[in-house]
Amino acid sequence: MSRPIVLAIETSQHRGSVALRDRRGDVHAEPLGAELRHDDDLLPAIDRLFKRLDLKPEDLGGGGAVGVSVGPGGFTGLRIGVSTAKALSEALGARLVAAPTALVAGESVEREQAGDGPVLVALASKGETFWATLLERDEQTSWSVSEPPGLADAADVTIENLTAVVGDEHVPRRLRDRCESVGTLLIEPRFEATACLAVTCRLLEAGRTIDPLELAPLYPREPEAVSLWEKRRSGR
Repeated sequence: MSRPIVLAIETSQHRGSVALRDRRGDVHAEPLGAELRHDDDLLPAIDRLFKRLDLKPEDLGGGGAVGVSVGPGGFTGLRIGVSTAKALSEALGARLVAAPTALVAGESVEREQAGDGPVLVALASKGETFWATLLERDEQTSWSVSEPPGLADAADVTIENLTAVVGDEHVPRRLRDRCESVGTLLIEPRFEATACLAVTCRLLEAGRTIDPLELAPLYPREPEAVSLWEKRRSGR
């Protein structure tokens, strides 16, 4: 049985990639050049992937979909990924899915590591604060967001009932120390387009698509580039 083609874009972090589910349901991935900026290699990577599979971007039309990791993450990577996903959706008539980056990170957590959760994903750490997303496994053993995410303080967030905290090397030291003191596992996340694709397909099946005009990157704080621009404009 033929299935709609789904393309996923993961450019929220330093290393980017794209992935595609073909009409048979098989998954294929293509990394972005490690030495290139996301805006230099994202479209070429998508082109390489389609050509390798003997497909055309136009094949995304007629029921296909584009999913993108929307953050939190790097300012430029998110902007490039989101704008590319919006452009493809609008130009080709493909459905559009906003994949929370916390769910993408959750896909890298093996059941043997964290069981059925709950786990806390810590993203966009700065000082002693970070963007906190609580995940739990649903009936299909897939992660879902169990509470509204938001900025949290490393000293105040509850971790005692968690099976793990998912966070990279930028996780606040206070949070690391607290995890160690109560025996909560700290897991390094992976941000891969195949994980973004899995999240995209689940959201797509649940009917959770978004209008391209409404899609925007998730920035938990005002991006530094915006702050600097405002400061220069005001002359302060």
